[in-house]
Amino acid sequence: MVQSKSWTPELEGLRGFASLWVLLGHICLLTQCPIPLLYDPGMGVDLFILLSGYLMAKNYQERAEKEPWNSVNTWQKFWLRRFFRIAPLYYLLLIVALIFGVWFGEIREIISNAWPTTATLSSRYADRSLINIFSHLTFVFGLIPSLSYRTVLPDWSIGLEMQYYLIFPFIMLIIMRFGFAISAVMLMLFCLAARWLLPDYFNAFPMPSMILIKLPLFLAGMLISQAIRHGQIRYMGLALLAPVVAWQMRIAENHLRLIMECLLIAGMTGLLWQPQKRTRLTELFNYPRYLLTRPVSLFLGDVSYSVYLLHLMIVIPVIGLLVQTTAFSHLPSFVRFMAAACLCLPVTYLIALELYHKVEKPGIALGKRMIGNPAAQPQREAP
Repeated sequence: MVQSKSWTPELEGLRGFASLWVLLGHICLLTQCPIPLLYDPGMGVDLFILLSGYLMAKNYQERAEKEPWNSVNTWQKFWLRRFFRIAPLYYLLLIVALIFGVWFGEIREIISNAWPTTATLSSRYADRSLINIFSHLTFVFGLIPSLSYRTVLPDWSIGLEMQYYLIFPFIMLIIMRFGFAISAVMLMLFCLAARWLLPDYFNAFPMPSMILIKLPLFLAGMLISQAIRHGQIRYMGLALLAPVVAWQMRIAENHLRLIMECLLIAGMTGLLWQPQKRTRLTELFNYPRYLLTRPVSLFLGDVSYSVYLLHLMIVIPVIGLLVQTTAFSHLPSFVRFMAAACLCLPVTYLIALELYHKVEKPGIALGKRMIGNPAAQPQREAP
């Protein structure tokens, strides 16, 4: 298969482990097994966001000769390409989520009764109102606090991603005018100003599904791309502003989250950096690169989007039924976690593999036909 000209397999591995992190993190939460770091699936989502920003900027720049940034035709191709990467699988699983929403809510209530700290409004799973359905079909739900967290899917981040796709060409126009560094800083400051000007709107979101909340992290991914492309570490330094901005916006919940986001940015840059001269520092990343490029890591990357969208439809029923039918809730927390993981992972990945081949890949191919490029191979892009 022909890859994009600077594709690196480490990206696939990172994407795969990000989805695995989210899956295991939710199992930790729902079995009340507080394994450090793993207990925060939001960090896995943050890694997805960094990867998305990186890949959007990288691919957009690599296509610049054939698809100029200031061309409306380029924007149309970009939006169609991204829509058909995300929407086919999302719409399929959204239908399932809406049909079985009441059942998912009942099962979720069983888990909440066992561990009250995991409680959530189970009624949100069962919302079949026309406004909820319409907002999800059009992806505008992420901008509306009351609708941004209304299905069993972890789709608050899908709405966020679609908002990013919508504004991304305009971000690139700003970059054309002012350059990467100044543009990134200006946009981060804009997010910070909006947070303080519209505090009630920002605070109303149960999850960070509105673009300005997470835009600094997308920009950090774009800055990592620029650092790698031009071999200039100063762009990584600017990327490290993103967690600080998140902290000032009171989105980073604690000091550990702030530190971990900084480590994610530095670690991702180190993994993808290809220096001309080898040093002890760059050698540190050789083993992680090796692990991330193994066949199992690439497999995890291929099915990562399906796993991410699907996993709660498997995790919630499995844990709920274990609580309902066995003495599961009385077991030690790590035993609960391992038992649930051993049951959920095989089922999730088997179904995800089918979805990848039967829904994701045909959807990507359809998108390429729509933009008049049927023979092109799929680009390695993170959803």
